Amino acid sequence: MPHDVRIVAGEARLRGALRLPADPRGMVVFAHGSGTTRRDPVNHFVARRLAHAGFGTLLMDLLEERESHDRHNVFDVAMQAERLVEVAAWLAREPRTRALKLGYFGTGVGTGVALMAAAKAPAAVAAIVSRGGRPDTACHRVAEVKAPTLFIQDERGVEPDWVEAAYRAATAEKELVYVPSEGHQYREHHALEALAQHAERWFARYLEQREIKRLP
Repeated sequence: MPHDVRIVAGEARLRGALRLPADPRGMVVFAHGSGTTRRDPVNHFVARRLAHAGFGTLLMDLLEERESHDRHNVFDVAMQAERLVEVAAWLAREPRTRALKLGYFGTGVGTGVALMAAAKAPAAVAAIVSRGGRPDTACHRVAEVKAPTLFIQDERGVEPDWVEAAYRAATAEKELVYVPSEGHQYREHHALEALAQHAERWFARYLEQREIKRLP
């Protein structure tokens, strides 16, 4: 079962749900989108499947509760990316997680957050999965991302160019896959299964095969 953790990032005190299986294969941090929290059922499903496959998972709220009611904060990708870098640094210091290679799983606005955090601290992250959302909010930094990135797009999405624009801008190893979902919510069983399978495939490939320099 996951347990609550609190991580200091600047003046913020962030809450997360950490799950560590025995002898984890790697570590995945989830960055959520607008209107969702670490309790988001879709990300919980994917996190459970990754944990079952042997990966540690950390579902993070990158905003304090009082901050989450301000839309400026919700869409402040740069500020949340700085906090995600602090979360990565915390994991790099923790005895239980510091030896593990790190991946980011971003959803909604969190896709841009994950990509920008990877651009700010490229040595900290070994792989990224970007699920729908607005990765284009980090397009001006995507070319700086060194980690292999899997972009997942709803093939019936209203604004597919958001994901495809970020995919085109990426210069690291990358892949674009389409997962059909009504209203790009990914709540249907087939969509949940596809998300979990793609995430496990990507993280298994890149969190186990190469060394990476972690943050001090």
